[in-house]
Amino acid sequence: MIVVSGVLVLAGIYLGCYVAYWLILLATHWFSSARPLPQGPQSTRFAIIVPAHDEELLIGRLLESIRSQDYPGTLFEAIVVADNCTDATAEISRNDGVTVLERDDKRDRGKGYAIKWALETIDLDRFDAVLVVDADCIISANALKSLDGTLQEWKVIQCYNGIGNPDESWFTRLLDVSRTINNTIYSPAKQRLGLSCELTGTGMCFAARILREYGWDAFTVGEDWEYYAKLIQKGEIIGFDCSARVYHVESSSLRQATSQRMRWSSGRFAVAWKYGFGLLSRGVTERSLVKFDAGLSLILPNPSLGMNVTLVCLGGAFLALPGHQAALALGFLSLALAQLGVFVVGVFYTQNKLSKFLAIFIAPAFLAWKLGIDALSILGIGRKKWVRTERKL
Repeated sequence: MIVVSGVLVLAGIYLGCYVAYWLILLATHWFSSARPLPQGPQSTRFAIIVPAHDEELLIGRLLESIRSQDYPGTLFEAIVVADNCTDATAEISRNDGVTVLERDDKRDRGKGYAIKWALETIDLDRFDAVLVVDADCIISANALKSLDGTLQEWKVIQCYNGIGNPDESWFTRLLDVSRTINNTIYSPAKQRLGLSCELTGTGMCFAARILREYGWDAFTVGEDWEYYAKLIQKGEIIGFDCSARVYHVESSSLRQATSQRMRWSSGRFAVAWKYGFGLLSRGVTERSLVKFDAGLSLILPNPSLGMNVTLVCLGGAFLALPGHQAALALGFLSLALAQLGVFVVGVFYTQNKLSKFLAIFIAPAFLAWKLGIDALSILGIGRKKWVRTERKL
């Protein structure tokens, strides 16, 4: 019982830091105002790189959204990287009039390798910036115009990364709330505090000089988090552009999402272990709040893991020393309610609020599923390869 009490106290401190972090971001969101993003001269030359592995079903929608950009057509070029494709992705893209790079490398498979190969294949000197967008996305018509202005201030930018099918199922409704919280509260609040935002895989924009200087050297299944950590180590800060919006098609069920989440979860834990504590330490020794915060971002749990750990600890509180049970249980219950409160706040920023709120009642099934995925990933059983997620129109 003494050991259990000690472990629970340490877990409580960890979760308390996580909840306090969120409360600071909420307060920043509510009580500070965002600076208007600078207006650009509309002269930035963009390469839009699209890593695609067997994406014939959805690639046409993305290319249509690229053609519809409210930006001079002579200043951007879509480049589809047909990576080890066995379907008509390359043919569809070529018929759409875009540049197609076909890659066949059975050894070095994955999005990170596809990005690196594309950057080494194209003439990067022809462009001022590179936007990386997944093939299952669409981008808002003002995306390049907005990024053109934002690039005047930041050299690495994460676009608004939302869900394109938010009301398809209870699963997408839950994830839409989570994504909305990240896009509306989390990233903008960090930017207002002078901290770095994270890269989230799609809608990542880089000034060409960043890629020329550092290249691309992130090849894990969590390539976005890995490259984010490496950029922070080098002293770069990632900005956030809420106006440049990218919407991806989310899996509509747990079955569809399992392989993808196994990959993401294992990648996240691997990057957190490899870079999180080092960034935290460097933040202290170099007196860099940006690096310290980046370490925290990697080490602290994501919302589903935070709630799962809290609920497990709440149940474990009844195994603690008799005199500690009530206090520990009350503490973990308070932390759980605080996290639920953040979710409810997020609901108010979504469309179709009632259906999003009702999805809370299905959340236990989601949390149980996610707990299993995170447990397997921590044990190193998560997927290590880029596996295409099942799609449908």
